[in-house]
Amino acid sequence: MSPKGTLAVVFGFGAGIWFTASALTKMLALQRVKHWPSTEGKVTESVIYQDPAHKNATHFRVKYEFIIGDKIIGSTPRFSGDWFWNKKQQAKFVARFVEGQKVEVFYDPKDPTKNCLDREDISGIVILWIIAAAGTLLASLLVWLDHMK
Repeated sequence: MSPKGTLAVVFGFGAGIWFTASALTKMLALQRVKHWPSTEGKVTESVIYQDPAHKNATHFRVKYEFIIGDKIIGSTPRFSGDWFWNKKQQAKFVARFVEGQKVEVFYDPKDPTKNCLDREDISGIVILWIIAAAGTLLASLLVWLDHMK
């Protein structure tokens, strides 16, 4: 196998391993989050914006506040991450939260600064599994093709 082929195989398997580990870590954390208690909070900001520093990529920000002893400002609306399949899906998610709206905030009782509004949506984790599978399959295909020479 050429040095470039070897590098591609190492990169593909490395990506597969890294993204699998990331997905497993998030899935295990998501299982813990499902047992977190909740409290009432209030949305303080809910916007979609374009980032000129990153080719006008569309981003979103949802901030909320709640009180568990002290006032806590949260900015993790979706536990599974902030990646969306498309802008329409992102806009639909952000539209769920209107400034001033009362919301249910899920929080870690050991550290309430760890919190979220949505602990069910796993689409941010699905992409990790897809990339893990693609990297592993690509590397395996390269090894197989090299073996067939």
